[in-house]
Amino acid sequence: MKRFLFIGLIVIAIAVGWFFSRDPFRHQPPELTVTIENREVKVYRGTYSWSGMFRGETADAKAEAVDLVKGDSSTRANPEDRLTIRFEDGPAPKSVAIVLWSVKDHKEMKTYKKIERITVPSTPGKYVYQIKADWKEGNGDFAFPIDVK
Repeated sequence: MKRFLFIGLIVIAIAVGWFFSRDPFRHQPPELTVTIENREVKVYRGTYSWSGMFRGETADAKAEAVDLVKGDSSTRANPEDRLTIRFEDGPAPKSVAIVLWSVKDHKEMKTYKKIERITVPSTPGKYVYQIKADWKEGNGDFAFPIDVK
């Protein structure tokens, strides 16, 4: 009898652990961490939609990526510095697309489908990176400005 009770308690503990590992109380996409050559970059969250087990949330930034970071200080970077992008504490995204925008003329310059090897532009200027990520639970847009010297 004690053996069945012990096995039952282990099964319940595993089920509870699995339940909380699914992060049922999350109502926003995971935080995004960006570094340029090991220096952390301030990232701004834009529009997102998320459906958790107990609660969902939708937020509309009502701004394009360049306008979302307008007036905020840019992170300085050297030509060809390497970007590292990582989502913290949450499920891994199903897909990620990164768009490089020119601040000067608000034009899309390049879209990256693979986030493993991204370097900043070699031409000096002000740029904004927009990260669009999709999860099973929803999606989110993030942006950060850089100033290549």
